[in-house]
Parts: sequence; C-alpha cells; structure tokens
Amino acid sequence: MTSSSGIRGAAGKAGRGGSVERVLAVDGLNTTFRTHDGPVPAVRDVSFELRKGEFLGLVGESGCGKSTVLMSILRLLPENADMNARALVFEDRDMLDLSDEEIRLLRGRRISLIPQRPMSSLSPVATIERQLKWYLQRDGARRPEELTGAMESMLDRVGLRAAVERLSGYPYQFSGGQLQRMLIAIAALVGEPDVLMADEPTTTLDVTVQAQVLSLLLEARDRLGLSVIIVTHDLGVIAQTCDRVAVMYGGRLVEMADVNTLFHEPRHPYTIALLDSLPSRHRRGEPLTSIEGSAIGSNLLDGCPFAPRCPSVMDHCHTDVPEERTVEETFVRCHLYAGAGHG
Repeated sequence: MTSSSGIRGAAGKAGRGGSVERVLAVDGLNTTFRTHDGPVPAVRDVSFELRKGEFLGLVGESGCGKSTVLMSILRLLPENADMNARALVFEDRDMLDLSDEEIRLLRGRRISLIPQRPMSSLSPVATIERQLKWYLQRDGARRPEELTGAMESMLDRVGLRAAVERLSGYPYQFSGGQLQRMLIAIAALVGEPDVLMADEPTTTLDVTVQAQVLSLLLEARDRLGLSVIIVTHDLGVIAQTCDRVAVMYGGRLVEMADVNTLFHEPRHPYTIALLDSLPSRHRRGEPLTSIEGSAIGSNLLDGCPFAPRCPSVMDHCHTDVPEERTVEETFVRCHLYAGAGHG
C-alpha cells in the first residue's frame, strides 16, 4: 500500500477531529434497474452521513453499487432505474421533495461531481478554452479579459499554468492527468460547492499523477471547506485521503468506521478479506491471498450477499439479512455480531 504520510502531511488533516456538522444524510437508499431479465437491485438500504470538511471513502469491488450511490443522490440515473429512500437530506432540505429544476440548480453549484473517465467527460468537438469559459460564465456574465484571467487563475491553482497556451486544443490533445485536473478545477473551483463527489478520480492515472490529483483534492478540501465522497476500489487511495470509510458489497453497506479503525480492527469478514489481499500485508516471496468465488450475482441474493464467499458463514446467513450493529463505534452488518448493540 502506498504510504499516506506525504500526501496527508502536505494537505493537512482538516477533516480529523474537526466539525461534526452534518452536510448530507442518506437514509435507506434503494436503486433498482429494470432489465429484460427482470429487476436488478444495485443499491439496497444504504444509509450514511457526510460531515462538513470530511473525506468519506466508498470502497468495494467493481459492481458493488458505489457509483450508483452517487448517481442516485444526484438523480443522474438512466430511464430504466427506480430509486427511493426514506430521506436524502442536504443541509436542511430533503432532496426527495425537490423538483427536477431545483435539483439541477443544486448540481454543479452546491453538490458537484468529478466523473469517472477524464478522457470522455469533456466534449470532443469543443476546444478546452471554450468549455472552461462556458463553466466560468455559467454563474454570471464576465467581460472577456476577466474571463481569461479567471480561467488562467483556475488552471494555475490545479498545476496547469503551462497548459494556458494550448487551450485552443481539443480534449484528445491532452493527457489523462491534465484532463482530470481540469475536471477537478471545474467541479471544485468554479462553483465552490459544499459537497464534492469524486467517482474513481485516479483509476486511469499513473502513480505520480495520482499523487498530484489526490493532493489537489485534499488542498481544495482544506481551502474551501469541502465535504468529499470519494468512490474507489483502491485501498491505497483510501488510506491516503479518507477520514472515514464505508465498505460496500452486493449493493449493501457492510461496514463503516474511521480509517485507522478500519485498517487495524476490521470487523466484517469481507473487509478482513479485502485487507488480507493487499500486497503490503505479505512478506516478500509469500503468495498473495485472494477472496475465493465471485461477487457476480451477489446483489440478487437473499440474506447476506457475502455468504457464498464467507469463511465464517452460518446457515441463516443465506436467508436472513444481517441487522445494522454498532461494535465499538464501527457500523457493521454481520450475523457474527448478533449480540452487539443496535446502531
């Protein structure tokens, strides 16, 4: 696992021990896709809170529902999706009560998204300059010289000052790292939102650029007071950036704890297996461990979705959904903790 000390040291730890003011609360979120083969649940009864200035990580295998959680909150789902929840509260407003127009006014201004694929997230038929100026103009008219100055300042803040002379080019003429930093500038700096959602922001980047991007996100959090949800399957990214971590499997949230607790005292068998599969947990020359079986179809199962792969499985794991429990400040859904207190 990549060491976290460099990035955290450079960007600070504003989220730790800071304000516990709630910015976003998700309660009982469910999202199901209608398909030719029948309904497919992608997110099942997911609940969590996001605090002001906090970095919250959503981690899990591909297909576990991480990105769908973000798209559900933003109401950016395809037409074949059905979403419901007990509540989706942003600050003091339940977003379930907002009209489509009111949601559009929130998106990009109060709640912003860094999409998953930088190479395909900007228009391929418009120059970078035209697209950046459009975003800068969206919140109010500016004179041409003011617009150019604002654009240059924004790019400078994300380490792209040298790209100013190339802005007449198109997205395909820039690297993935440059485009990702432009997306961060658009999402985090233009509207200065309260909540930033980053969907796999480092997946396509090499290690050096990944470190730069993570530092940018942390610095934006510290400077602007952002609350950030970062979706990833990379536990190294989680260790470098997050204050708390929520682990998903088969569409369900199975464990949530602060990052130190999760890495040193994991509770759910799936979390334990994920951490045991990290190369850093093995001595040189030792074979790497893996989680036997497959997550495919786990979101369709009754009971605990991890039951078919769990080394501690019991008969009722296949039929009964584990209740939410709190074990020494760790939220966990697992029948192993049936005697613990409710969350």
